Amino acid sequence: MIGFDGWRLRVVVAVVLGSLLFGGGLLLSARLNAVIDERVRVGVETTGRVVHVERYQIGRSTVVRRLTVDYALNGARHREMLSGELDDVRYRDGDVVRLHVDKTDATKAVTADGYATEDLLLQLPTFLEAAGIIMIMLALARLRRRQQR
Repeated sequence: MIGFDGWRLRVVVAVVLGSLLFGGGLLLSARLNAVIDERVRVGVETTGRVVHVERYQIGRSTVVRRLTVDYALNGARHREMLSGELDDVRYRDGDVVRLHVDKTDATKAVTADGYATEDLLLQLPTFLEAAGIIMIMLALARLRRRQQR
């Protein structure tokens, strides 16, 4: 049996936690995609107008395009912020967009190409996956460095 002294135990814990972060990111991504796909499939379709487009910098290398869209549904006007997973330059101020709005919550909207009012939550899976990979790599690098001594 392998003896688990302090540093080996920390490496094992780091690999397990990294794996959980990565897996959690994958599960969250799948769940968000399912919610968005469902909204596109059964949501109430309406049109809206893009009133503002911004590039939102999350980190040194991650930029998100965020849209502010005005739309009307059931006689009520809404202004919501949507963002997508990719920094796509498709929309500009004044563009008309087709939206699919949740039947029970008119503040939840999505475009067919994945811009959604879940906003920065759409970025969370990527960060969880990256954090998990980094944690695993650092733990394995520490293990290798210790074995070379």
